[in-house]
Amino acid sequence: MSGLVRVERREGVAVLTLDRPRANAFSPELVRDLSAAIAASTNAGAVLLTSSSPGMFSAGWDLTHLVGLDRGAFDAFVTSYCDLVRHIFSFERPVVAALPGHAIAGGLIIAAAADERIAAAGKGELGLSEVLLGVSVPACLLEIFRHAVGPRAMERLAATGENVSVEAAHDMGLVDRVVPAEALAEEAFARALFLAGRPAAAHASIKSRSRAAALARFDQARGGDPFATLWFSDDAQSRIRALVARLTKKG
Repeated sequence: MSGLVRVERREGVAVLTLDRPRANAFSPELVRDLSAAIAASTNAGAVLLTSSSPGMFSAGWDLTHLVGLDRGAFDAFVTSYCDLVRHIFSFERPVVAALPGHAIAGGLIIAAAADERIAAAGKGELGLSEVLLGVSVPACLLEIFRHAVGPRAMERLAATGENVSVEAAHDMGLVDRVVPAEALAEEAFARALFLAGRPAAAHASIKSRSRAAALARFDQARGGDPFATLWFSDDAQSRIRALVARLTKKG
């Protein structure tokens, strides 16, 4: 157990389960714990990312916490989150994300950084909702989607803020497989175990070369990104605080 991430090793596969009430929203602490769990999995045959919630992979960033941060603390969070995404995306061993339900905004970005995504059939939705708050997706993180689904689908996900069903996500290549909800854990683990059986050095070489251009764009995009300026704009702060108020009242 690593704080907000449950860690289990099964047949050489590191199973990392997000376990932060509510909705596995990413706080600095969850970023820290998942980063540590990934770093401790370098000797695993593969990594399986999943969730303790049957209907939710992650709802994204914890806005109730982040809305209270000053610019320095917020910048530190964004840096650590982007570092985590990069670490998952460039991890030498296979990474499979099992999505039991919704994966929204920062939650979807974490899943998109994996090698493969397997989703439970049902009412789960996937999307990038940042634009609805009056902010962009950090430029470096857009490169994860450019790699996964191509520039056009990346743009539409980010620019519209619309959620898509798991079936639509499968059609665009964002999800690799859709399986019955009751079979998700077994199917995702079996896939991770299968990928763990690929020769490690060859897999790492192929993955490194395949993602080199995306990683170069990722690193280049981290300089001069206007994301934080938009976040602290009057319009975005008004939208974020209104959403936090609704979530607090609902919760």
